[in-house]
Amino acid sequence: MTNFAKYALFLLAAVVSSITVPAAGLPTLPVDKRILRGTLGCGATYYMVTNTSEKGYADIAVIRREEDPSEEARRTLDAGLFSRMAIAPGPEGYMSDYDGSTVFRYRKVSTVNQAVLDSTLLYTFGQMALSRSEQAVIVCGDIDPVELKKKMDIFSMLVPRILVKEAHAPDYVWEPSPAPYVVVNEVPGKKDVEISVSYSSARIPQQLMNTPQTLATNILAKEYQTILGHRLERNLRDAGIPYGEIRFSSLRSSETAGDERYGVSVNTAPEFTDAAMRTMSSTIGEIDSFGSGLAEFSDAKRILIPDFLRKAARMPTNEEDTDRCIAHFLYGAPLSPFTEEAALFARRNVPDSTQRRLFNQFASALAEQLTNLSLKYITGADSLDRDEALFYYNLAYLYGSIASSGKDYSWHSGDSLGMERTVPRARIRSEKTEPVTGGKLWTFSNGMRVVYKQIPGSGMFSWSLVLNGGLSTIEDLLPGEGGYIADMFSLYDAGGLSCYAFRDILASAGISMVPDVGVFCMSLSGDAPSGKLSFLLKSLGAVAKDRNFNWGAFEAYTHSQKLRDIPMENTLSLLLDAGFPLESAKRDGALTQDTARKADKYYQTRFSRMNDGILILAGDLDEGVVKKLLLRHLGGFDTDRGSLARPQVDLRPIVGTRTMEGSGAKGLYIMMDTEFSVTSQSYYMGDIAAEALRTSLVKHLAPYGYGAEVEASLMVLPQERFRFFISCLPASADGLPENTPQDLERAITAVRAAIREVSDKPVAAADLKAWKDTYLERTRAFMSSPAGAVNALEARYAFGKDISKYQESINSITPDTLKGFLKALAAGGRIEYIVNE
Repeated sequence: MTNFAKYALFLLAAVVSSITVPAAGLPTLPVDKRILRGTLGCGATYYMVTNTSEKGYADIAVIRREEDPSEEARRTLDAGLFSRMAIAPGPEGYMSDYDGSTVFRYRKVSTVNQAVLDSTLLYTFGQMALSRSEQAVIVCGDIDPVELKKKMDIFSMLVPRILVKEAHAPDYVWEPSPAPYVVVNEVPGKKDVEISVSYSSARIPQQLMNTPQTLATNILAKEYQTILGHRLERNLRDAGIPYGEIRFSSLRSSETAGDERYGVSVNTAPEFTDAAMRTMSSTIGEIDSFGSGLAEFSDAKRILIPDFLRKAARMPTNEEDTDRCIAHFLYGAPLSPFTEEAALFARRNVPDSTQRRLFNQFASALAEQLTNLSLKYITGADSLDRDEALFYYNLAYLYGSIASSGKDYSWHSGDSLGMERTVPRARIRSEKTEPVTGGKLWTFSNGMRVVYKQIPGSGMFSWSLVLNGGLSTIEDLLPGEGGYIADMFSLYDAGGLSCYAFRDILASAGISMVPDVGVFCMSLSGDAPSGKLSFLLKSLGAVAKDRNFNWGAFEAYTHSQKLRDIPMENTLSLLLDAGFPLESAKRDGALTQDTARKADKYYQTRFSRMNDGILILAGDLDEGVVKKLLLRHLGGFDTDRGSLARPQVDLRPIVGTRTMEGSGAKGLYIMMDTEFSVTSQSYYMGDIAAEALRTSLVKHLAPYGYGAEVEASLMVLPQERFRFFISCLPASADGLPENTPQDLERAITAVRAAIREVSDKPVAAADLKAWKDTYLERTRAFMSSPAGAVNALEARYAFGKDISKYQESINSITPDTLKGFLKALAAGGRIEYIVNE
């Protein structure tokens, strides 16, 4: 048993009373009803998973157990087939190594075009016929399992009988590392240093893999990451150490045949390398020795609840389903529904004090042996003394384990009494039926408007506060400053709490609050548990009425931004807009104290006119409770007469095509832009056009070992425009057909040919139907959710667009209308951005 797995078993003891337990021990997990598994006539295992979330597509995989990838296997890869079938390589290519087993993966195979599906299946069974290893074939997606099984039975006749081995690789044995070690990766030109701490542990015993222990370990790991991440943020901040991001990684028993590994990484400035490493070590040591406080643990649980609810509510992707089947065949991972983990999390009907004790035992066991430790540094220049780094890591760890910091790490350590205010009571002036969703539209005595739509069942609600007035109201805004204005909102102290404590107290209540500032309006939006509407309204009152800009937090933010890469999409958008100052994109060097002063003045003006906008509430909320709380809280907001006029704005994106070279991850990046009327039809056509373009790109790029992703976005104000961001990244050469010419010049030529082709001739009717079906299914699910309702209401009340009639809008798209859209896009402005290294 692992050095911490027994604590997962203790956790399970708290829930097994609600599960039928066989006499042999722990219960086995149920198999997802969407999954069918069996053995073909040739002896190969098959998995079929029905998933309609990606209509018209399926993912296919073939596994050769305990057969290393070889040049012979690589020679079976057919670039011509992949091009004709529009099958793009993943980052690993089409073939990869899973702990000494070979896995071939073919993503987004068309199931509408039966010739494509049949040809790809026949090809995969041909690959299977060339190996005598134990094998499995996996098909996940929009499939008819009965018809598919008939085809697989026929194709399996091509495969010689596969004999199941009586003996596989030797049984796993946990062997602790004899000593910790340090790895340094030198990346010339890297401006920061990334420090990773990783601990290894024995895997879960095979006989327990398909039991709730696997899920319980996942839950404990998520709680550990939540608590450790929060502590690291606090301790790095208190020590004055700048950092860009804190990331977590895990390699669990369901993902590997070897040891489990749990890691955390922080990137910082080179001069803070040693200080950051010591802070990470002492923080881990303190958790190991002293554990989590009760309030801290309870807060972490509450923070995780929305994540579990979201995961349980969504349908997994074809890729996620394929991952599960691969893990089951190779490692014995469970095939249980994704809802099982959330159900187990909710079923722990024991006091938090008991759960906290078990968590602390888990956390202590995870990092209890320094020998199972590895330190990794990714840096621009390797000048590290490895022995010295290990010495100081161990020293800091021991210090943290014997000297408690005495800090209150709970998320609600700040006093929220400052948010309690006596405010005038509002009254409802008028009530109407809201035309987009059929909900209620209330106007209150101080002029504030609220839209309410009840969508029961989720235990959550989504919300948005939209206020008139955006970047266009800020004087002397410089290009590249606009992307920082929204971030400045998170640097306000509010309700007597520091900006950090305010952020924490919202998180402990399960409330998200995301700022966004556009050209003509701003919004605060998020979601929250149904019982937290009152606290949300108090919090909005605090930031609107009782806030002060935290200049110390701004200084820390400035340092952290220097350690973060500007997203490529931001860079290309600024280039395309040719210096347009109202772009919501960031530029290196644009952030100054003057930016903060502009933002502070902007928010002061916006929050003084809370009636010049609308508050949207949609979700599992009782109307009577909502009315009662709104009457109690809305009277405390500042309002003013009239509505802010929108000024004239001169936006002139470039025309024609510009090609340039830059820095970043190797690949080809394209931004395309066109002025095009935003109607209900074109609103939904944008995503379908993106899929049509992606398909064309895949066909042209597959021979050169590049994948392609396309993201569509639109603008309503100041001009109605559509913008596509295309990223074409090279796959790993080891997973591509032999002699694949991964040449950027050829890739650029292929991209231009793909754009020209898709804009010159209409797409096939069958393909268009599949894309329409996919987006109709996806849109139907989204629009019936609280987040979808809020999105539709924002479109109506912020931009004057009604997108609620999605079914007739999507159905009205024809090959000719799609061609016209793509032709306009191809004729618009374009940036081609090439990164060679």
